[in-house]
Amino acid sequence: MKKQKVIILDNEQQNKQDFDTIHELQEGLQRIDQFPVYSPNLQWFEQMVIQEQQTKRKKLFRDLSVFFMIALIILSGMIITLYQMPVIFILVQIITTLFIVVYTSVRLIKKANQI
Repeated sequence: MKKQKVIILDNEQQNKQDFDTIHELQEGLQRIDQFPVYSPNLQWFEQMVIQEQQTKRKKLFRDLSVFFMIALIILSGMIITLYQMPVIFILVQIITTLFIVVYTSVRLIKKANQI
């Protein structure tokens, strides 16, 4: 770290420097105030809100449709397997349960080792 030189100013010089700084700040603020400010009317904002709500509603409907279709396929497959091949159904249930337990355990161990 460099040592900075400190210049001690007398009171008159300090007051003049403060006055100049305040004057520059006021001039800068006046220039900023001269810029035109455009703010859209209320109808534009309302239209944007309506568009966003419609977009979200469409996305929600699409996502729910995909979810229900996949759930229907999975449940149909499970029910068919249960009635046609109960041994395979039981094996799938056991394998799924073991996979969840092992996966969760591995994730928890990795997380504990990171700490």
